[in-house]
Amino acid sequence: MTPDDAARLLAACAAFDNRQPSEIAKQAWAAALRDLPLDSDTFDAVARFYSAPAQPGESGRRWIEPHHVRTWRTKIRDERLGATIPAYEPPAQPETGSEFTRRRRAQLTAIADGRETAIPVGSLTGGPHPSVARALTTVGRPIPEDDGEQPYMPADFRERVGMEARPPELSVPCPKAGCKAPARQPCKTPHGRRRQQAHQARIDAAGDQQ
Repeated sequence: MTPDDAARLLAACAAFDNRQPSEIAKQAWAAALRDLPLDSDTFDAVARFYSAPAQPGESGRRWIEPHHVRTWRTKIRDERLGATIPAYEPPAQPETGSEFTRRRRAQLTAIADGRETAIPVGSLTGGPHPSVARALTTVGRPIPEDDGEQPYMPADFRERVGMEARPPELSVPCPKAGCKAPARQPCKTPHGRRRQQAHQARIDAAGDQQ
């Protein structure tokens, strides 16, 4: 913003607050807003300031300052960008990182200027993959208590993977002295190792309960 631009902007401010622009004022405003252009957004920022309700603790005549212009101009431009980041459409040819940055900044500037319309990023649609959906159906199911060494697995799962069902003799504790394995636990050798087969006394005890 040049001093002449600042003089025009101060004239717009004077229409609201009856200030008397001076040479030193336009120099000061030009220095404070040197990175802003004198465009419609800058003039709209002045109008927004004076049309907005008074802020808490604000009393007396409203008096716009350079930082107000900057703040309101940013709000005006952010409104054009919207709540979501506009989608970026890459060019047909591959671009470097610096080229992407330059084109992206140009796109956002054009949207903020009102020269382009923001195209919001589309929302993801559709449900989860079928395999994920099937897995989710098991969430929340109670898991039966099982204090055996083998983890609990549903019967249908055992059938699908070819696993054998738990031997019936494991449904009772082993009565053999020196073992005394509890129900659902495999029998042990005198040295505490796991036996491949249950003791005969346990098999007989399980048969008596059937």
